[in-house]
Amino acid sequence: MGITLENTILTVMNKTKTFFLTLLVALISGMAMSQPVSYKKDYDAAKANLDAGNFNVALSGFTKLLASDPAHPNSAYSSFFYGVSAYSLGQKEKAKDMFLQITRKYSSWDKSAEAYLWLIKISFELSSPNMGMFYTNQVEDDAMMNIAVDLRNSYLSQLDIPTLQVLLEENENEDFIAQLIATKIISLSYDQRDNKYLYSIIGQYNLDSTSLGLTVPDDMYREQYKVAVMLPLFVDRLWESGVYIQKSLAVDLYEGMKLAISEFDSTKIKLQVFDTKKDSIVTQNILESGQLKGFDAIIGPLYPKPLALVSTYSNENKINFVNPVSTNSGLVKHNPYGFLLRTGAESIGKIVAQYALKNIENKACAIYYGPRATDSLTAYNYSVRVREDSFHVAIAQKTQTDKAREIYDSLTSSVPVVDSVELERMWKEGIRVRVYPKKDSFLLKIDSLGHIFIASDNQAIASEVMSAITSRGDTTQIIGVGNWFSTPNASLGLMESLGVWLAMQEYENMLNPTNIQIRSKYSSLYNKKPSKYVYYGYYAMKFLGLSLMEYGVYFQNGYKENGNINALFDFASSQDNQKLVLYKLESGIPVIINAHQLD
Repeated sequence: MGITLENTILTVMNKTKTFFLTLLVALISGMAMSQPVSYKKDYDAAKANLDAGNFNVALSGFTKLLASDPAHPNSAYSSFFYGVSAYSLGQKEKAKDMFLQITRKYSSWDKSAEAYLWLIKISFELSSPNMGMFYTNQVEDDAMMNIAVDLRNSYLSQLDIPTLQVLLEENENEDFIAQLIATKIISLSYDQRDNKYLYSIIGQYNLDSTSLGLTVPDDMYREQYKVAVMLPLFVDRLWESGVYIQKSLAVDLYEGMKLAISEFDSTKIKLQVFDTKKDSIVTQNILESGQLKGFDAIIGPLYPKPLALVSTYSNENKINFVNPVSTNSGLVKHNPYGFLLRTGAESIGKIVAQYALKNIENKACAIYYGPRATDSLTAYNYSVRVREDSFHVAIAQKTQTDKAREIYDSLTSSVPVVDSVELERMWKEGIRVRVYPKKDSFLLKIDSLGHIFIASDNQAIASEVMSAITSRGDTTQIIGVGNWFSTPNASLGLMESLGVWLAMQEYENMLNPTNIQIRSKYSSLYNKKPSKYVYYGYYAMKFLGLSLMEYGVYFQNGYKENGNINALFDFASSQDNQKLVLYKLESGIPVIINAHQLD
């Protein structure tokens, strides 16, 4: 076929190298035996230049041969090496035209299949993968077809997922493309996968989930599901102080779970408490003791080290766990058995940014975030997303709680400037101006920011930003994270007048009917108001119970294949809850403003 083809196509498939070398010898030998001396002399000179890398001279030689006697019985050889020479010069379109001519003009030539290999190669390199697919299907010789398919597949493997998806739509019978897309999707971190699409092609093309690396077992349904509650309850200290009981968020979570359990058939779900004592060693001992064998799911724990241990245990032992509080998506990113009841920090940034991009015209913004790692993740992902849409992030500032006042100072800092309005009045009234009148002017021009995103539920930061915007008189939109409406001493009137948008879970809205019922039932049972952790515990158990009974032990399969079962939770394509709602206050009532985004 030619030295260039050997150096390109054949390096992709070493197993075919002997075949092509033999074919190359056959091409040259056939040429030598069948052409007159004069034609052979000119051909030998052109071929020698091709072998020596003198591609311009070679191309010129083969061009003259074809022009001198286009009908010569051996012009197919000259045409072929003309194409090789043109390709070697980077003239891929010219080479493609010549190889295409060979397939049409010399279709009965026993070496024409090799021209299709070049057409496959060139089509992919010219970003025409569909044509590469087409030319692959034109090869009729069985031996050459195997080589063509290997060549095609080597190029397909280099394409990105969106390009492959388009190709699959246009080549529906190509199982290899479906397999390749599935492999590439699975190689992504879980939060980046389009799981709905992934499982649709796995089903459509009957792909082997195990060979793809999807290790979640089939759904298993039971008469009764056993759930391990792993929380730092400090059971041995609970009765030492009534104050401790009132302040324990773990106890609040557990009490919320019991409220949810009371709404299920008591024979369907059994809870068992494991006291982690906020201690990684205690947690490790529980995990290593074998006490969790036979359990179908875990709720908790709460703190970073115990959480990391349980996440690892969950992945290794194929047992689902649900965390009711954390927004750290790193806990579940590489564990198909982990779930966050709340939206992960990265997802918050992306979802809120998507709404802001569609609803705010002024493309300058500021981002403030607190000291937690999850705050930084939310701010970063928000920043990346808005910048992709040509928004300008004028300020991106991490702030410690005790230094939140610095935000107010920076937004309201000013310098004295001449008061041009007052000066003009003085001139008109004939007042002698000895000293120009001055006024304070903000360093940051009024309404120069279209919006401020506070990537945190830190109340100190929220308060300083709202105070600054009030002092400035801006129309700047404020966007926050978390339920500021229900915090102690919340300035609801100020939030409403500023039109603040807040991103949170729908179940965090304390005025929804279910939460009103929870508050009433809890207050009657415990003679106190429920904290937000009571609600977190309730909804975590509600989600887990509904999921187990509807979709079985490995309920993630059901979510991916059949969709969500409760409007408060969206786990169809993610392991963190994608049902993130944006609220603003209207007449003192939280109103959802991103309903269209949730459809």
